[in-house]
Amino acid sequence: MNDYIARFRVNDFEKQELKEHIREVQKLAAAMGKRVDLRRTVSSKELHSDKKVTLESTLSLVGLLHDFGKYSIKFQRFIHEEWRRAKEGIESKRQSGIDHGVYGAKYIYDLSGKYGPNGRRVGELLADVICYHHGGLPDAEDFNGDSPLLMRLQDENRLTDYEQVKVAFFKDLQITEQEIEQLFKKSIEEIKLLILKSSTGNEAKNKRKNDANFMPNLFIKLIYSMLIDADRLSSMCYETGEDFASYEKAQDEIQMTWKAYKQKFEEYLSGLQKKSEALEDTGKKRVNAIRQRISDECFEAGRKESGIYTLTVPTGGGKTLSSMRYALEHSERTNKERIIFVLPYTTIIEQNAKVIREVLGGNCDLLEHHSNVTEDDKRMLDSLGEERDYRLLTERWENRIVFTTMVQFLNTFYGKGTRDMRRMHHLLNAVIIFDEIQTVPVKCMALFNGAINFLNRMGNTSTILCTATQPDFSNISKDISLENVKGELIHAVEGNFTQLKRVEIKNCCAMKPYTIENAATFIWEKKAQVNSLLVVVNKIKTAKDLFRYLQKDKENVETQNIENVKGVLVQDTRLFLLTGDQCPEHKKDVLDELLKALKKGEQVICISTSLIEAGVDISFQAAIRNMTKLDSIVQTAGRVNRNGERNMGYCYVINLEEGSYEHMSEIRLGQKWSNVIFYKAEQEKKDILLPELMKEYFDDYYNDNECSGNFKYPIDGGRRSIYELLTLKRNQTGPKLNWKIQFKRAAENFKVIDEDMTTVLVPYLEEGQGLMRQIEDVTVYTSMAERKELLEKAKKYSLNINRYKFRQIYDAGGITFKEDMGVYLLNYAFYDEKEMGILLEADSDKYIM
Repeated sequence: MNDYIARFRVNDFEKQELKEHIREVQKLAAAMGKRVDLRRTVSSKELHSDKKVTLESTLSLVGLLHDFGKYSIKFQRFIHEEWRRAKEGIESKRQSGIDHGVYGAKYIYDLSGKYGPNGRRVGELLADVICYHHGGLPDAEDFNGDSPLLMRLQDENRLTDYEQVKVAFFKDLQITEQEIEQLFKKSIEEIKLLILKSSTGNEAKNKRKNDANFMPNLFIKLIYSMLIDADRLSSMCYETGEDFASYEKAQDEIQMTWKAYKQKFEEYLSGLQKKSEALEDTGKKRVNAIRQRISDECFEAGRKESGIYTLTVPTGGGKTLSSMRYALEHSERTNKERIIFVLPYTTIIEQNAKVIREVLGGNCDLLEHHSNVTEDDKRMLDSLGEERDYRLLTERWENRIVFTTMVQFLNTFYGKGTRDMRRMHHLLNAVIIFDEIQTVPVKCMALFNGAINFLNRMGNTSTILCTATQPDFSNISKDISLENVKGELIHAVEGNFTQLKRVEIKNCCAMKPYTIENAATFIWEKKAQVNSLLVVVNKIKTAKDLFRYLQKDKENVETQNIENVKGVLVQDTRLFLLTGDQCPEHKKDVLDELLKALKKGEQVICISTSLIEAGVDISFQAAIRNMTKLDSIVQTAGRVNRNGERNMGYCYVINLEEGSYEHMSEIRLGQKWSNVIFYKAEQEKKDILLPELMKEYFDDYYNDNECSGNFKYPIDGGRRSIYELLTLKRNQTGPKLNWKIQFKRAAENFKVIDEDMTTVLVPYLEEGQGLMRQIEDVTVYTSMAERKELLEKAKKYSLNINRYKFRQIYDAGGITFKEDMGVYLLNYAFYDEKEMGILLEADSDKYIM
């Protein structure tokens, strides 16, 4: 057989030659590996040269060998038969049943035995990456103490035609075994510097043995990330007819982008300054002057060397624009490839991205990545097969500017499968800005710090930890803390808080917790004193219940025609609801309408969960916050009198009964230590907004045994942790392996949010409903380009729901799975597009009887 093919397009039946695909992947992977400059990793003495050393040979080698096994006659018969069936309109068999990854893995593993212990270490690593380039990295040992990798390499049933495949591979690609051997020799030197040096720790220098043994899991994932991205990108470009070379951006082109963006940014800020100078309102003028000073200091800080920095700015201090100003200046000066904003909630991505687009222009290279629309689960993979795998469409983060969430960031390093890890290498040589850094889940603390240390040490990435409520991640635990934090970007942090004080927090908690009825009475009392009131609670159910109760108050007033002062107040007040049960476009519409109402000075009450606290640029005259973590309370207060419209705004803290917090330990602990700080502030007559009290709160909170015992993500009832599973084991019980890391088990147990979340597409308004109809009409003959466009549009109408809600709605017939797209679709009757969003029970008015 001479007609070796990798795949074919279903829309025109065009075949892609296997050698063409392999060479493309080799070229793409090598270019990615070339971006890792090992001179930043080790000293010049260890390099014995000033010559640039990269991972180019390593990635060239794995790219070359990854589809070695597709030269198998069995695979070629399968793919040609699939091509014939497609042309004749016969249903696909979907799965080849052929383990094509093991062939290249065996070749490199066998070759490595000729090069001593170092060669074997590298061969084992590369064999792992090649063998498992579909489906995710394996555990070093299974529950029986066996090695999944070694078992695959030694399974003769998988490799019956190995010698025939090897001959076909070398003949078709017209290369020699000596050429591969030369690449392998170079790879040994590269990986010896990249991993072996770091895995032995250099403990004398950093005294962080656990950290040094944790780094190899990330180095291996980095190589894996580059290979699978190159492989998927080559496949996608063939499917869509794009030129893969268009994805390679030259450094001078990136520099020109930063220069152009910086010019637009400075022009925009100049316009803002002129508007501010023309203001008559002295309160707003004073706030704007402080924001300008912070912005200027961030611009100057952009000239600092790459590293980890904090940016502590009071709420409403202009953090988004200031941090972006730093990032643009720093990126141009230090040749960074992209700027990534990591936010705690999907809600604020749209608003912050909109601000940046307004500054840089609507056609700027900016990606909003909220969540993954396609479900990368076993059901989808079983039904679609590897050659029609919609992981090809997942976000790569190749854009110059990316807005995403903490969930997506952590999934990139620790998530299950290949979908998220594919983009890991795009975090190298970047500026990453974490907004509201205090929202990092306690259980993810060690994993988060490990990822940041890796990017700082190995990736030449600059990390900015932004918040008004700054925790000290460099001091939580010696073996898992952030290393080499270089300090604050700006000066006079304490002074900024004093000068920007625009709100007071009042403790209104009662001996007996508030009921919904008590809370509603309190809300109307405070609403009588202001035009606009924000109410933030801890649970979605509470927000909905409270919203419904206030709605009934309005209905009662209107029905009974009550004309007293309270009656007029209630009747004139508009109610708004914001929760995680609304899709991004729904939340955006609510926020847009709310902002219009506030601008007009209308009577407004907004009931929300904590999603409004972080990064949402909105200002109410007063707020009520249910007792929670102190940093969350301060963030709610930051939505009050934000621009200095009044002399002073007020945020009232109450203790509303919301049921058990058994599965919300961070809120439960937060309430405990917030009460302690409130008592201390009252006794010592101190302002609870001062950074010194926030520092004390975080010290108490993180040193609480219930908190500190969870830093490494405990599993199995606390008997072990994900951090330990990903830490290199030095003992040699069980199989004789160099890389004893439990990748698969760690990934299967990792969830940023405790609840199992599933993404569903919801029928919000006509556009969302129309999009769902288009997705339902997709067939196997729909082109990849059309599918990609549909999934891009679907992001605005996608919603993550927990396992309980998913199961309840699914069992009621409210959710279907579109196999050809890998997307779950929500029935129209289970979504309230006016207010509530997701409904657990169908709206009978939407059924046609």
